[in-house]
Amino acid sequence: MAELTVHRFPFQMPTALADFDPAPFIEQSLRWVDSIVGSNEKVALSASGGVDSTTLAFLLKDVLGGRLRLFFINDGFRRIMDGREEYEVTPDMFKGFPHFDVIHTRDIVLPWFEGVQDGTMKREMFRSLYTITSNKHIASLGADWIADGTIAPDIVMTDQNRQIQHNVNLPYNMNKLEPLSSLYKPHVRRVAIHLGIPQDFAMRIPCPGPAQLLRVGGAFSAAKLQISKQASDIVEQRVRSWCTHNWGASFHYDEATGVRTPFQYFGTCMDPEMELDADLSELASKALGSDVTCHRMKTQGMWIDPSVKEQARKLYAPIIWIQGPAIEHDSMIKLTEIIWTQKKLPRVLYEVFDSKNSGFPVGIKIVESEDVKTAWPMDVDFEYLRSMGEEIAAQTKASKVAFDISKRPPATIELF
Repeated sequence: MAELTVHRFPFQMPTALADFDPAPFIEQSLRWVDSIVGSNEKVALSASGGVDSTTLAFLLKDVLGGRLRLFFINDGFRRIMDGREEYEVTPDMFKGFPHFDVIHTRDIVLPWFEGVQDGTMKREMFRSLYTITSNKHIASLGADWIADGTIAPDIVMTDQNRQIQHNVNLPYNMNKLEPLSSLYKPHVRRVAIHLGIPQDFAMRIPCPGPAQLLRVGGAFSAAKLQISKQASDIVEQRVRSWCTHNWGASFHYDEATGVRTPFQYFGTCMDPEMELDADLSELASKALGSDVTCHRMKTQGMWIDPSVKEQARKLYAPIIWIQGPAIEHDSMIKLTEIIWTQKKLPRVLYEVFDSKNSGFPVGIKIVESEDVKTAWPMDVDFEYLRSMGEEIAAQTKASKVAFDISKRPPATIELF
């Protein structure tokens, strides 16, 4: 296998988002691509349906034409979007491209993960299988390059050893193009709109490459994966409805700062085993002024040590599940801060609905973020969260549903 050479476009970024003009970036990046990609060379691009890879596809379309070969890997981890599998939705975005292939690997890939618990191992396995599939398809295309929608935060998170990013340092057997590597999500959105990508697509919430794999906690199973996918679809629909009802729009976007609110939202599925923690229950009850019970879940989540710049290893801790009365958002925030400060437990979920049935517990994640490095749970009415949990339980047969009240840091946004 040839040694991978990564080519990252060294664009000089302005300090303020307001000073970023997508036009010069587009012009200069296309000149850069044209200068290093041979006139007869083909470029493959894994078009996941996310904002970054889609923006890159539209950026490269004119300069490469028929030499751009798009493909979508349906490995089973993709989302359900308004009731449709993502592999059915994504091709709609690329109807104007001469080449777009869907590669179905679900039946081959999913069995490899059955029973795997460790989050880092799941990410590493995904990277390996994703690369093998990509390399095999790229070879069949006779492509000379692989292009990737890697952006600056992906590189930073990998370099700091905080989370493994699926699109950084992959062992491809050819040259790699990363034209967007200097940009952050708000800049990518501006480029997307300038290229004519519909605004509602350009403003989509971010979704990691491994997608729902990162939302299945504990031992992996196809059943838990399906629950997390269904729960995420319900969360996405219900959050859009809540925002539209309260704000008159499905999200708020600040042009000056590039902040999209809410930033991200999805469902997770975890192992049902948990143990009562009497000391933590006493601490939480005193903090709230009402009786609550706290449980340490078998499922562990990844967390970030905010006291260090670079971590020596990936960090995991048990997830805390709390049962108690309906409480206000401020009380939730207070609770998670006390649990972190006094017990160093980074991830806390507060139950909003109990179906009284056996099954897997589900988490609801809805966060705001200004810079991806920090995130906090969005203030959503408890009664609305309860009704969302009831719908999730009815559709997925979940045993109970909780709202993830963790902050980043110390918790990560995804489970791991």
